[in-house]
Amino acid sequence: MFQNYYFYNLLQIFTTKNFKGWGRKKTGKFAVMCHKIFGGDLTLLEDGFVRSLGLGVENSPRFSVVEDKLGIYYDATSPSTLENLLNTYDFDSDPKLLATAREAMRRIVQYNISKYNCSKMLPQDYFAKDSSKKKILIIAQTNQDSSLLYGYGEKFSTSEMIESAYKENKGAKIYLKIHPDVLSGKRQSDILKHEIPPFCEVITEDFNPISLLKCFDKVYTKTSQMGFESLLVGCECVCFGMPFYAGWGLTQDKQTCARRNRKLSLEEVFAASYILYARYFNPIYNRKSDILDTLETIKKYRYKKSSKKAFMFGFSLWKHHFLFGYSRKKPNFIQPFLKEFQPQNIIFINPLWANALDLALKKGLDKESVIFVWGKKEFSALESYAKTNAIPLVRVEDGFIRSLALGSDLTRPFSLVFDDRGIYFDSTAPSRLEEILQNTQFSHEILEEAKDLKEQILKKKISKYNIDSHAILNLPQEKPKILVIGQVEDDASIRFGAAGRTNLSLLQQAREENPQSYILYKPHPDVLSGNRTGHIAPQVALKYCDEILERVSLPSVIEVVEEVHTLTSLSGFEALLYGKKVVTYGMPFYAGWGLTQDKQTCARRNRKLSLEELFCGTYLLYPRYIHPKTLELCAPSVLIEALGKERQRIQTHKFYAFKIWLYSFVSRKIQRLFRGFKR
Repeated sequence: MFQNYYFYNLLQIFTTKNFKGWGRKKTGKFAVMCHKIFGGDLTLLEDGFVRSLGLGVENSPRFSVVEDKLGIYYDATSPSTLENLLNTYDFDSDPKLLATAREAMRRIVQYNISKYNCSKMLPQDYFAKDSSKKKILIIAQTNQDSSLLYGYGEKFSTSEMIESAYKENKGAKIYLKIHPDVLSGKRQSDILKHEIPPFCEVITEDFNPISLLKCFDKVYTKTSQMGFESLLVGCECVCFGMPFYAGWGLTQDKQTCARRNRKLSLEEVFAASYILYARYFNPIYNRKSDILDTLETIKKYRYKKSSKKAFMFGFSLWKHHFLFGYSRKKPNFIQPFLKEFQPQNIIFINPLWANALDLALKKGLDKESVIFVWGKKEFSALESYAKTNAIPLVRVEDGFIRSLALGSDLTRPFSLVFDDRGIYFDSTAPSRLEEILQNTQFSHEILEEAKDLKEQILKKKISKYNIDSHAILNLPQEKPKILVIGQVEDDASIRFGAAGRTNLSLLQQAREENPQSYILYKPHPDVLSGNRTGHIAPQVALKYCDEILERVSLPSVIEVVEEVHTLTSLSGFEALLYGKKVVTYGMPFYAGWGLTQDKQTCARRNRKLSLEELFCGTYLLYPRYIHPKTLELCAPSVLIEALGKERQRIQTHKFYAFKIWLYSFVSRKIQRLFRGFKR
């Protein structure tokens, strides 16, 4: 959507005269002025009633927007498209619309979905001391809010609302909810602290509105959307202003609007405002959407804002800020994946001489913190401290669709896994992924999504790194062909999933057990780049294999072989997707579920899975994904589409490809220089 509406509207004066702007904000007023002077069309925009996962002030991607050619819904001083819909729409002739409205209302209440969806849920015992009393909620708003200015909300003060609630509900407990923007210090409230009477208890925490409203009998508001949400959960609602939902017979109104002369049901008002009036787009899946799809996506991807500090251990220095384009405003390695934490509360601990735990304690590590450790890096004192003090410890690692370049080239990952039980490549202990695969009852819907994603990966030949070119290989047809996958020998997945094994021992065993096969050996790209260990001299490797493949994409090779042999490589799992026989010599995460021929066993894994179930748990339920350009959370299908386009750009634009190559080249030189200093 066009962001600079001043410039846009200036252009429209000389073109189609289709003026646009945001509601009664400055851009909207400018659009109205242009429309009055030059004629043409006018459209005013506003956020929809189910806006986003995060806050609007933090630019969380929108799920919905409203477009109004008459006014805007919160301006009761003049007609709006929503008001006209509510006055004229024939709901009786559209039972499908009302059925959708009822289902959406049910899900909103069940899932606790509101306009913004990052607030914590109300604790069950929050009102325990007043459980027997009737509870009344007064909703304070922000000072000079547009809905107050244009919704007759300034004719009464919040103090008058409180006084009215007290008189009308004898013996009830009165609560006052402060607006979240006020709690965060971004805005001023429409009531001052000294104006709040002593009998009124202030709710100073930012709770999810729906979960909060479920505890109340009656709500008093001027123009807040929470007033409408209170109707959804079954509260009485008293309006001191004229919000979009007042004047239709659903609320107790202190004011009137002569234009609103129709009695409507709750389903009808909801259908008009949330379905007919709003337009939906799913930023997670990058597609047009509707109310039900929006609710399901928010339920799946929602996060809760936390004031806790997140301490990062074992994250190399480049993961704090990237080599090039350094900026304090630029998100670091981890921040886009952890939307629940404030950026200033993400603290990296990389001591040069001090003890990591001591340094973290000096920086504020306490029982309310969360600890994140990269991979299986060892911090024994830290782990003991976390266990003693019941501090959550989460291990982090690259996801299974990582990037278009090597991680060892210091490139940003587009998927990460966060494991609070262990880590997926450590078969010596349980992990969150293992728990997902062992216990999840996979629904038909999510398995269909997994099937579509698998087909997308195969069609676009997407792998973990996606750096090599695709090629057509001419291999002998008379022999069975086996691909042996090389790995980084000091990688944690080898240490914890195939201890003591090497690339050479794997190659030797594969040849010994398959003397008549045509064996191809593919070294790990990190080893080829010189960044990591595990190199086998070509003259040695060729004693046990027939061909060494270096600069050919993994999917190109997998397609033309019958079997893939590996220690613990993700490539073995990718081979399963292509329908190949996979032999594991270690215990990778995908072994032990009945889909691979395993040289080892894991007693904990005693469930047989289909390929779709294994894929679903691994790619859909376990990792988090972000979009390469926006760095916002996204679905894996969107990341695959973006990586495909980026790879096409690299292949067709030489200068862009050179820039990518130069970044990798410089980062490798810098790393080798540092390794030289260490020696």
